[in-house]
Amino acid sequence: MSDKTMHLAAYMVLTLLIWLATSFDIKVKWNKPRPWLVLVFIFLYGIADELSQHFIAGRSTDMLDLASDMLGAAAALIVLTFITGYHAAMLLIAMSPIFLPAIVKAKIIKQDSFIEFILYIAAFAIITISWITYLDLILKIKHKKFKCFLLYIALPIASLSFVIIYALLTHKPIDKSVLHCINIILLLAIGRIVTIRGRKIDTAH
Repeated sequence: MSDKTMHLAAYMVLTLLIWLATSFDIKVKWNKPRPWLVLVFIFLYGIADELSQHFIAGRSTDMLDLASDMLGAAAALIVLTFITGYHAAMLLIAMSPIFLPAIVKAKIIKQDSFIEFILYIAAFAIITISWITYLDLILKIKHKKFKCFLLYIALPIASLSFVIIYALLTHKPIDKSVLHCINIILLLAIGRIVTIRGRKIDTAH
């Protein structure tokens, strides 16, 4: 993933977080000052971010990075024109795998280390639990045996597929953590179905 793409994704996430922290259940209305104030804040933060890199060895100020930052912020606010609240929060969680390979590539954590293994396992466990809870409590999806199971694993598997494709494109070896993530996704989905059915039986009695 290019540096510009990472800037766009990071500032999209930052903007989503700021909006959800201050206006959780409010959609963006462009005729109001709120989204424009967020854009001004992101712009000032982006400028500070770029200028600070002038003083860091191996880094430099790049106005194209700032342009990518603003595109990410604008993309987030466009999304928030249509969805907000728990729907936007679920989008944030779904986007999180984008940053997993980038964290390793940036050498924030060591590749093929135990910490990387735990990070992948934890990330996909959180995604799976959040997605199943979102379907159950927010969308109130009716559960229908095998179709329900496929729906439960759809987003986690899609997120994991992104990580695998990224690894293949960047010639990064796919280690055992990917296989363990698949196991985590399947076990959590099965466990959640059993829990929901048990709850329904208790309610019926």
